[in-house]
Amino acid sequence: MANNIVSKNGGRIDDTWNVNAQMMEAYINEVYDKELPWDQYVKDVFNVRKSNRFGEKVGIVTEFSDFVPMSVDGANAPKDDIQSGPTMTLEHTTFKKQFRITREANEDGEIDFMKAKAANMIKSYKRTRAGLASALLGANAGASVKTSVTFGGLSFSCKSADGKPIFATDHPGILTGVSAQSNIFTNAFGNDSTMLARLANIGANFQNGSGNYMGYTYDTIIVPANCGRLIDLVKKIIVSEQVVGSNYNDKNIEKGNWKLIVDPSWHVTTGEPYILMSSEANQELIGNKFYDRITLDVTAHVDQDTDDMIWNGYARFSAGFASWQHILMGGAGHGTTLT
Repeated sequence: MANNIVSKNGGRIDDTWNVNAQMMEAYINEVYDKELPWDQYVKDVFNVRKSNRFGEKVGIVTEFSDFVPMSVDGANAPKDDIQSGPTMTLEHTTFKKQFRITREANEDGEIDFMKAKAANMIKSYKRTRAGLASALLGANAGASVKTSVTFGGLSFSCKSADGKPIFATDHPGILTGVSAQSNIFTNAFGNDSTMLARLANIGANFQNGSGNYMGYTYDTIIVPANCGRLIDLVKKIIVSEQVVGSNYNDKNIEKGNWKLIVDPSWHVTTGEPYILMSSEANQELIGNKFYDRITLDVTAHVDQDTDDMIWNGYARFSAGFASWQHILMGGAGHGTTLT
């Protein structure tokens, strides 16, 4: 079913504009319903939720310990409980855009020109949603540690609920005795699947806040859009029968185990950073979060001074991270170096 994102037009909509205003409304809804690469990225990498509040509180909790064997019949069961860990609030931000169609363009029937502006508003909205999500996820690929990133002139947190950047060398446990863990590594991807397999194994052995090994399978590779060599290499690794980059006729055990996501908004100026993610862990832990408070709402009115039609786009959303054990980064400019 098609979406209707155009609210009732405000202001004076007379015979001068009626026909083309209706055409523009129908076209805006048509373009909005088309899935673009930015839509796919947000859906594949983030858990998208609706929100009806000013913001959403996210956090992590401990887990029960293992069952305890009883030495005698009829012994009381040991009591256990879940302990709350750190929390944070993702507060939604308002995003706006406006464009104008002149009365002269309307009178002259410049339909293609009008449609181009309408399509650009939709693309701008979708690009902005994905751009914010991507900026938060890729903020720590460089040489410096970042807890926030500037996007569109405003500062947004790229921390997880534990107070550390989503990619950090010192993620703390919740319970006493749980050692700090790293999910950011400087090691380059290389020319074969060796580092891929090594980092995937590290991810599978992450511990939760209680110190329990989580055992998630890592199955997603996210790379910047301008890292062509790495994109081509990963494509070969995930479909080739034999090991890529080897003269031996060994079976490629990585074939079919990975999904490649090329982030259309992530562009780097140096290096080849890459992100590995467990889609199962991301869903179960709701690790990467994207909240739509208000999806794109478009209104239109006629400017009484110029007789031009003004189109306004309005949206509110937020993105962030509750946990970190579902994801790791390699090829970063800072972090843990594996030897």
